[in-house]
Amino acid sequence: MADRVCAKFVSKKIRKQNEVSFWNTIQPNEQNIDPVLVSTVPVSGDVNDIAFYDTSTFFVALGNGSIAMMRSTKAPATGVLCQSPEIASIGEDDADSCSLNAAVFTSQNEIFTGNSRGMIKLWDLRSISEKPILSTSLSEDSEVGVTSMDRHPFQGHIVAVGGYDGMLTVYDMRKAQTPVTVMEASDNCLNDLRFHPERADHLFTASESGAVWHWMYLEVRNTSSAQFSETDCSTLLLKIDSALHYVWEQLHTGQWKDVDPEWRKLYSYVSLFKALLCLELGKDEGSGLVNAIAACDMGLIMGEPILDGLLSNIADILNEKLWMLSETKRAIQENQKEHEDSNGCYPQMNKENFVETVHVPSIETFLLDIMDKKPVVIAGVMDSWPAMSESRWSVDYLRKVAGYRTVPIEIGSKYTDDAWSQSLTTVNEFIDNYILTSNATAGYLAQYQLFQQIPQLKKDILVPDYCYLGTCDEIQVNAWFGPRGTISPLHYDPDHNFLSQVVGSKYIRLYSEEVTSSLYPHEQDLLFNTSQVDVEHPDLEHFPLFPSAPYLETILESGSMLYLPPRMWHYVRSLSTSFSAKHKFDDSTKIKASDLLNESDGDFSLKKYFRSYREIFKTLGDNEELNDCIIGTNIGFDENDLMLNGIELLKKKY
Repeated sequence: MADRVCAKFVSKKIRKQNEVSFWNTIQPNEQNIDPVLVSTVPVSGDVNDIAFYDTSTFFVALGNGSIAMMRSTKAPATGVLCQSPEIASIGEDDADSCSLNAAVFTSQNEIFTGNSRGMIKLWDLRSISEKPILSTSLSEDSEVGVTSMDRHPFQGHIVAVGGYDGMLTVYDMRKAQTPVTVMEASDNCLNDLRFHPERADHLFTASESGAVWHWMYLEVRNTSSAQFSETDCSTLLLKIDSALHYVWEQLHTGQWKDVDPEWRKLYSYVSLFKALLCLELGKDEGSGLVNAIAACDMGLIMGEPILDGLLSNIADILNEKLWMLSETKRAIQENQKEHEDSNGCYPQMNKENFVETVHVPSIETFLLDIMDKKPVVIAGVMDSWPAMSESRWSVDYLRKVAGYRTVPIEIGSKYTDDAWSQSLTTVNEFIDNYILTSNATAGYLAQYQLFQQIPQLKKDILVPDYCYLGTCDEIQVNAWFGPRGTISPLHYDPDHNFLSQVVGSKYIRLYSEEVTSSLYPHEQDLLFNTSQVDVEHPDLEHFPLFPSAPYLETILESGSMLYLPPRMWHYVRSLSTSFSAKHKFDDSTKIKASDLLNESDGDFSLKKYFRSYREIFKTLGDNEELNDCIIGTNIGFDENDLMLNGIELLKKKY
């Protein structure tokens, strides 16, 4: 409580009704020290107790069994709004430079307000700043005050606003600087407006003249009978957006891993319907293709695969169509300045710490000498990848294959920064804003399943045969694409990792699990596998043990692949524009050499190993049994029988 605020019971006989009075004391240097009455509020029962909640809010216990919450303010309150468990009030207390006349929750943590000068602002209740996150004006040429507003019952980002001039304005909060619709609802002040709670295409307005109007909200945008079919599509599109918003809320309730897959599948189907409608509405314009491809990508990002990859197929076709429609296909020039200056970002390295390089190790060598034992740079494996030959990746190639596709990116050089955030953008926009343009804030397409969303890119890379030494059903493949200077902080993964450098180069430093205590992992649960240390600029005062931790390092060049055993700490920094692919499989599912040599019963599945068996057999030399076994692949032998024969040969060898 502030020193100036006090409260006490005053015994007073009241004939007609009870009341609560709020008093303030005068400053100590004033001669008059008697409390000053601020306000009096009638109540319906005896006042049994009063308790302050904060400097301006207090609770009153009444004899009729009710509890009243009151605020101590001289300014009149103009409204109250509730969205459980949040309660907010607005008034004439100059909090927004003038009186707030209307407000509405647009989500659990955001409030949309309008004041008497026509300023409309969006506030984030989670922000510690006293500034709005968005601000616009109801009228550009005059200060027309806001009188009322209401939120669409199913689409929280759609807000209708009424003004003193009788105009009805509809805003989409995703692009609130420009209203979606502006209509003259009355010649007089628009006192109130409400969406129908169940039929959101119906809107009701009440004006100062006493007139109440019923609006068919979704049809007011196009009244021409000649545009009937387009109007129907627009109406349906808004309803589909409502459905998508509702499903979106379900997807973001609780943790992502706990979301029912049926909600994700539903999101994909509704996104498909939206894409088809966008194509119908914009069949004569390029915008229809752009909106349709964005709908497909949102279904792929947030949903589940449906109808044999139909969303992905549609998006691929639309992207190719948009590329062909481009009036000028930009000939992307390599950033020479980056190549000239890149030497300045190469670190000083000690040859004694270099990671060992091997050239296409056999499956047997990898299994017995490398896997789960040490990191190695593997050369030669990527030579046969289309991405390294006829479909060699470049910025221009990525534009052609995926330029109009929507993808999630990270904003900030590393995910441990306070200012780090995420955003959705097209590949073209990402290339223009972060790859070809110097930007103070780094953008990074990091650890994203891009190849699942865009299968055409997946055709350009191959799964390393070594990955099939695990028995997991699916090998995860993620993509990293970003400019020079992006950083993955020092961290570890629980899986076997194969990091393949397709474009550019990266500096990588590695630490073994044994020195974890010298790497100072974060204590909070979300970052338990991430070090607090800035590897190349360590704070030795806070992390004195870090310099004593031994490490390995390498510069991973285009065409090379790095194998990382599980739980190996690694730090990565891009030395140039870079595109990397990572294949990984679960540590718990690796094949052990002892299993390979001793197990041959039905409990041991060999199908995942089948693809690489030829290379193992080559190490055994020529013999009739081996040749018969290899020839068997062409005459229809059962896979399991064939592999068991191979295991028997290995047993004889060892």
